[in-house]
Amino acid sequence: MATAYAAEAIVLRSFRTGEADRVVHLLTPAGRVNVIAKGARKTTAKMGARLEPMTRIEAMIQPGKGDLSTITGAHVLWSGDDLRRDPVRVLAATGGIEAIVRLFPEPEPDQRLFDGLARYLVAMTEPLGDDLRAGAEVLTLAFVLKLLALAGWRPEVAACVGCGGAVEVYDAAAGCAFCGACGSGMPLDQASATAAARLISEPLGALLTLPAGQRTAIARLCRATAEEHGGVRLSLLAQSPRG
Repeated sequence: MATAYAAEAIVLRSFRTGEADRVVHLLTPAGRVNVIAKGARKTTAKMGARLEPMTRIEAMIQPGKGDLSTITGAHVLWSGDDLRRDPVRVLAATGGIEAIVRLFPEPEPDQRLFDGLARYLVAMTEPLGDDLRAGAEVLTLAFVLKLLALAGWRPEVAACVGCGGAVEVYDAAAGCAFCGACGSGMPLDQASATAAARLISEPLGALLTLPAGQRTAIARLCRATAEEHGGVRLSLLAQSPRG
């Protein structure tokens, strides 16, 4: 039997299985790990409360024979309770979690991915501007853009890559923006392109205020890039504009 080991982990998802168990998907600095928490759904079990999505834990993991290991203990490092209590914040954060699950399906080590998710979840609990929903959306869009860059699909959208002129379209296959004379693709206005470039290059939370139209355009850019290069479909990252 392989030796049990301790690992810092963030809970991505949790599913019921059997009569009282849970299957839990974890992200660790060494990659994604799927574990079973035996008896976690029993009313007397303390483990279940420590395995809520978005919780950061110190986990004790016993490797299994297949793809499913067993988690035998968990110590909470960051509960995420403040995040989960707010439906607006938790809905937005679920989009960030979904992007990691779909864009990084393989169990490959990536300290930057783990650290980025930890920062994103904490940032989601901090002040997000006067319009909470809009601020949460922008933070998630910034995170997803950074995930695309980390995956090797960074959208180059600050200016037309052909002539340096104003952006008019985005070519998802090429991963870059053009003016109408230099290329073709989905419509993308210069203001939205500039905002997307800033979200990629600036720290999470540095830019939280964007008009609804720009949020929608950037969400469309994220979805097109993920589908073109990763073969995955992301759900709507920004809600439909209101007002």
